[in-house]
Amino acid sequence: MESLKFENFKISIKSTNVPNTIASNRLLAEKIDHPLHLGVTEAGTKWSGSLKSSVGLGTLLADGIGDTIRISLSTFHAEEEVKVAWEILKALKLRERGPVLIACPTCGRLQFDMDSVVAEVERRLEAYEDPIEVSILGCAVNGIGEARHADFGITGAKDSAMIFSRGEPLRKVPTERLVDELFAEIDRYYQRGKTVVRDEAQAAEAAEWLADNEDATAMTPERLAALEAEAARLDEDESPVAGRRFTRA
Repeated sequence: MESLKFENFKISIKSTNVPNTIASNRLLAEKIDHPLHLGVTEAGTKWSGSLKSSVGLGTLLADGIGDTIRISLSTFHAEEEVKVAWEILKALKLRERGPVLIACPTCGRLQFDMDSVVAEVERRLEAYEDPIEVSILGCAVNGIGEARHADFGITGAKDSAMIFSRGEPLRKVPTERLVDELFAEIDRYYQRGKTVVRDEAQAAEAAEWLADNEDATAMTPERLAALEAEAARLDEDESPVAGRRFTRA
């Protein structure tokens, strides 16, 4: 094609086999400068096909290989393929459009119907185009720590729950109204020009709830960091040269 002066094209080399797709595209990227179209062809159902596509395309995109992508799923609903493609790009921070949902796995500490809450939050977030991060934590044991960076988040117990924003408690709410109150806070945030609205009395009540429900023995990220800092301080204090000052000869 180049010998005929036809240079406006891209190349796609696909396989149903994920390792073959990765290896072949890596080899091709070393040999040519033309744009590459990535895909794991005939990947399968929405479940298995999404996983295979995520592993194959995600690996290549993380290597900086690929210019366009196609998710091939056995579904009559092509929009599902687009959703998977967007989630892969968002996970790699290659696209920032649309919310990011963070949700912890379930465990024995869970006291509310987290499955329904996660599904409802995910559904309602589809109405927003901004790359806002929303976190759902299943219990107060880990507090806010694992999602301190989230724009908004929720953590709940059997009868009551808490909404937080960027590491700080906002307010305590009944568990059955958790999702509605979360989106009320998000909407208020946009109405105020992306400004978090904080009522100090409500925030104090939420902080008290968190302290009452939190496990004081749990090794949260904050506690691990504090223990490491204390250990480093003790090592320094007990050093044979602690407190001495040195100057260059």
